[in-house]
Amino acid sequence: MTIPSASVTAGCYMRHLCLMFLADNWLWMVLPVAVCGVLAIGVDVRFVIVAMMVLFIVLPMVLALLYFYYGFSPEARWSIMEKSVTVGEAGLTLDFTDERMKKHAIAADDVRYIIEKDDVVILMLNTGRRYTSLMLPASVVDPDVAQRLRQLVTQGH
Repeated sequence: MTIPSASVTAGCYMRHLCLMFLADNWLWMVLPVAVCGVLAIGVDVRFVIVAMMVLFIVLPMVLALLYFYYGFSPEARWSIMEKSVTVGEAGLTLDFTDERMKKHAIAADDVRYIIEKDDVVILMLNTGRRYTSLMLPASVVDPDVAQRLRQLVTQGH
C-alpha cells in the first residue's frame, strides 16, 4: 500500500511537537510562575519580577532547546521533505523525491503508537528520544492506510 506524495510543513511539525511537549510538561512550566505569584502575595512583591523572568526568559529558552533538539533531527527532515510512503509487512519505506536523500526503512518494531489528529497522523518512533515522530498529513491517509498502519503497530509489538 503506497501513499504517493506526503509531507507536512515545518510549522505544522513544530506546532504538534510543542503541543505534545506542553501536554506532558505543563506542570513544570506553570509551577515556578505560580510559586513566584504566591510568594509575591505573601512575602515580597519583587517575586513578580522573578515570575516574569521565568515566564519570558526561561520558558522560551526551553522551547528553543526543544526546537534545536527535535527540529533538526532526521525524523523531522523525513516528515517535512516530499516523499512517497510504502506500508508493507516489515514496516514503512520512505522514498524521497529529492535525489540527495536515500530510501529509508522504518521497521514495524520502531513504531510505538499512532496519534491521529485533524490535520496529521503522528507515528511515534522508538529511537531513544521521547518525542521522535514521523508525521504524515491526514489528507493522504485514507481509512485503508490508517487500518494498515494500526495493524503494523500491533504486529510490531
